Amino acid sequence: MDKYEKLEKVGEGTYGKVYKAKDNATGQLVALKKTRLEMDEEGIPPTALREISLLQLLSQSIYVVRLLSVEHVDKNGKPLLYLVFEYLDTDLKKFIDFHRKGPSSRPLPPSVVQSFLYQLCKGVAHCHSHGVLHRDLKPQNLLVDKEKGILKIADLGLGRAFTIPLKSYTHEIVTLWYRAPEVLLGTTHYSTGVDMCCSEI
Repeated sequence: MDKYEKLEKVGEGTYGKVYKAKDNATGQLVALKKTRLEMDEEGIPPTALREISLLQLLSQSIYVVRLLSVEHVDKNGKPLLYLVFEYLDTDLKKFIDFHRKGPSSRPLPPSVVQSFLYQLCKGVAHCHSHGVLHRDLKPQNLLVDKEKGILKIADLGLGRAFTIPLKSYTHEIVTLWYRAPEVLLGTTHYSTGVDMCCSEI
């Protein structure tokens, strides 16, 4: 990880921490997502492998955050996994809050809302066409490049490949406020609708 210089911490959650960093060789800004590995006899946990494989499958789309590389390091005998992503300025929640509560408090222009909704629908369609449910769409998981007006889907930690016929899945998905009605009611058989409900919010 010597090739990256951490600049600041930009996020933290149950998964670990996210840092804004600079690639020392190219000067490119990147986001480093650090995940602690609870190693067992099997090696890297299946959840981490699933997220990486889904990102590699989906991140060629302009509407999904791009995974640049995966770095596995040992720090003081503890294994760490770093996912290296393209860096985007902010997420949709912070973007909306800045417009609502910022110095020149005003609603988002309709053209921006329309553009973001279009990009979100294209991103969700891309995931679904590749047989992937995101299962955790919310403003905090939608990254925004303010300068270019681009919105991208991020954080596939709860993502899941789906098949036809549908299998039984856990109903403990999506942050509570953004759960689809059928998931709130406890169904274990759901499909692409769980992402569409969150997109409409």
